[in-house]
Amino acid sequence: MKKILVFIFIALIIGVSYFVKNTYNPLFTLAETYKVCLIVKGDSLNKGEITSCGDVDFVYLTKEEGLDAVKKIPVEGLEFYLNGVSSDEVLKILRATVIEQSEVQGIRLIYAYSPFYQDAVIVDGKKVNLQLALSGNNIIAGFPLILTGY
Repeated sequence: MKKILVFIFIALIIGVSYFVKNTYNPLFTLAETYKVCLIVKGDSLNKGEITSCGDVDFVYLTKEEGLDAVKKIPVEGLEFYLNGVSSDEVLKILRATVIEQSEVQGIRLIYAYSPFYQDAVIVDGKKVNLQLALSGNNIIAGFPLILTGY
């Protein structure tokens, strides 16, 4: 009887943890990440370089400040600015599945899905929660999309 209860308890914990929102993002620990942009509603953060657009603020921070902020306030989206890392490495680190690729004015765009961000948008009928913009050695990774331009 104890073994059955333990099994049920473990199964319940695994089942519940599957639906818990994952707040960890490995791009915060990547050495090539040099800047983060948090997309937040209203005046919820009073640090960093802030650009407002309607009721949304784009807050540019160091990755350390960004990691600290996402633990404290809700964010509508995230953008990571990287230099000197390949898109293949970023996709591997994020365990991302590529959905679509295109090129706009010499900038390569990759649309993908990663388990490190729960919100998603629909692009051509498919769930997407990661957009990469590649230009030279620079990468912008946007969750769920890049909203600040590239």
